[in-house]
Amino acid sequence: MPIDPGRRRLLKTLVASAAALPFASRLALAGDVQVPTDQALFPQGVASGDPRPDRVLLWTRAPAASGDVRVRLQVALDPGFTQLLVERDLLARADADHCLRVRIEGLAAGSDYHYRFLRKTAGGWRSSRHGRTRTAPAADSTAPVRFGVACCQHFEGRWYNSLHALLADPPDFLLHLGDAIYEYAGDPAASGERHIAFDDAAGAISDGAHGNPCARSLDNYRQLHRIYRSDALWQRLLATVPLVAIWDDHEFANDCWQDVATYGNGLRDERDTQRRRNAEQAYFEFMPVDIDVGATGADGAQAVDAGLLFPQTRLWRELRFGRDAHLFLTDYRSARPDHPIPEDAFPGGLAYDEAALREWLPKAVIDFETVSKLLLPYVDQSHPLWPKWRKPLQRALNRGYRDAGLDKRAAARRVRAILAAPIALMVLRKLLERYNDAVPGFMHAPLPGRDESGLPLGLPWVAMGKTGLFAELGCRYFVVKDSYDLLAALRDAQGEAPALGQAQAAWLRERLAASDARWKIVASSVAMVPMVVDLARPDLEAPPLYRRRFYLNVDQWDGFPRQRRALLDTFDAAGGVVLLSGDIHAGFAAQHTPRTVEFTLPAVSSTTLHEMSSNSAAADADNAEAGKRMVAALESLLLEGDPGLRYVQSRRHGVGTARVDAGAFAFEVTELPATLCRTCHYEDGAAVLAQASVRRFAVDAATHTLEDG
Repeated sequence: MPIDPGRRRLLKTLVASAAALPFASRLALAGDVQVPTDQALFPQGVASGDPRPDRVLLWTRAPAASGDVRVRLQVALDPGFTQLLVERDLLARADADHCLRVRIEGLAAGSDYHYRFLRKTAGGWRSSRHGRTRTAPAADSTAPVRFGVACCQHFEGRWYNSLHALLADPPDFLLHLGDAIYEYAGDPAASGERHIAFDDAAGAISDGAHGNPCARSLDNYRQLHRIYRSDALWQRLLATVPLVAIWDDHEFANDCWQDVATYGNGLRDERDTQRRRNAEQAYFEFMPVDIDVGATGADGAQAVDAGLLFPQTRLWRELRFGRDAHLFLTDYRSARPDHPIPEDAFPGGLAYDEAALREWLPKAVIDFETVSKLLLPYVDQSHPLWPKWRKPLQRALNRGYRDAGLDKRAAARRVRAILAAPIALMVLRKLLERYNDAVPGFMHAPLPGRDESGLPLGLPWVAMGKTGLFAELGCRYFVVKDSYDLLAALRDAQGEAPALGQAQAAWLRERLAASDARWKIVASSVAMVPMVVDLARPDLEAPPLYRRRFYLNVDQWDGFPRQRRALLDTFDAAGGVVLLSGDIHAGFAAQHTPRTVEFTLPAVSSTTLHEMSSNSAAADADNAEAGKRMVAALESLLLEGDPGLRYVQSRRHGVGTARVDAGAFAFEVTELPATLCRTCHYEDGAAVLAQASVRRFAVDAATHTLEDG
């Protein structure tokens, strides 16, 4: 479809070729090379990104009250800027929030470069802070490659003290696995300089039950990036090493899929294509991600418009670092299908009735009798008591949906659909019992008998732990494993869409197979580690209905277990694959297959998995004590839940550092107490690191075996 020129949103990437700038063409700079810095003129600092052997992308922001801003870029071989390689005048455009992305080409492989941006003021030239970047080594280089890994850096009420570990010994580059911003503001725990309030309050939306304002407008997302990039320690790190980044969900919306948010858990339609495009535009304006976002014009400018944003975006890409390291950067959010359990699924509704199960189970190579213990009896309108049940069910369901927030018409539509379909017997019985408790005896509905023989068996949503009308529990979180695995097998047999999308999945398979690198490093914003807890363990004393195995979170790869298995087979065939993942705010190390290993990073500052689990357990007053026992045992439960897991920690923040050469993939995680992120310790990195613990691992190139380092 043609794009209306009047609605185009342009980002500007200016391409400067070092090789094309002879010394004589450089512009004269008034005054000495020692130009005073003025942070107010470049309040988000500087950054570089996506280093290749011959190029790198440079970034800054040079705001003004109105209009475009002329900026001069200098790139030099030395930190004193006496050996200039590039000097060029550029334009930071107001329609890109004065962000400037500059691709520098013609550079030498494996080399350090220094850069700064300059603005001319009434008092003379003023400089940004100085940046240092480094190109990737040549394709045939055998030199070791060392890089940092980080993810999940919530800003409000928190500080990025974890980054001291990377600044103490700067790596060649930083790999960021997503959640570089969080889309919401107004955290009640935040105050002062770590509090966020949207300037464009009318352009924001609510996240629903929590009442937090969330970004929707382009200005909202830009403001979040501006604020997050104002952090002094984050600025210091980005000025020191190049960034290689992918996004996860919070760059757009929590637990998103494609252009759909999940705040209301199905209570309303949350597909919002313009919101997704706003989020992506701000992301590409502020993040030095060097992807082709449009044709380069004669003036060296590269324009990106809405036609090249969602759903056309291609964030996934690859970078090579010498002979031994090949980095594959994936995008889990842009093409993935909806969560297999709908948030608005009626718990008593059926994912599959008996006829559908008998049709599809053989295609999944599963025997009906083998899985019958996972199935539940159901009834429909043919049951002899249905005429006596219909009115009480209608009243009970109408009340439930009205209480959940639906208006009268919407509630009635839902109830009509439910009563026209089969209902799991246990849910029907519970609804009638609650109805009878609320009405006089003469209005009581007859309850179904206890004899369930002869009733058909189906797979209802309640079998997977779904008990609320609009709920994330039993849908995205805390899902019954065995029932969910059955659902996933059936979805796979029916041709479930790839989580990565067809094009990206094919690209990843083909490029892994073609790679001759010793180490194929796959960056995933979410973990492939199975996160399974068995609450049947006697010491937990869990309520009877909870004494089974659960997936903690099926928003990640646990949500696609069969696709995960197929990908792991691909990884194992390629050999030397190391997965690096984030999102879950905990640290894991796992040997998935004989030749595939995964490291999952804890959060830089976001709430730890342990704290999130504690908060969830405390919210369930009826099972609070059992919840406390489960949370206390969380790490041991996770280790027991998957034989490939070698290490779990859920209570600390941290960052990782990898060292890659022909002999081994060495990885260490520097972890800090969770309480440390609540106060600023930016001026005393040594004191912060004195409180750190370091966990070291190594993967041998010959055996591909994960060992303690």
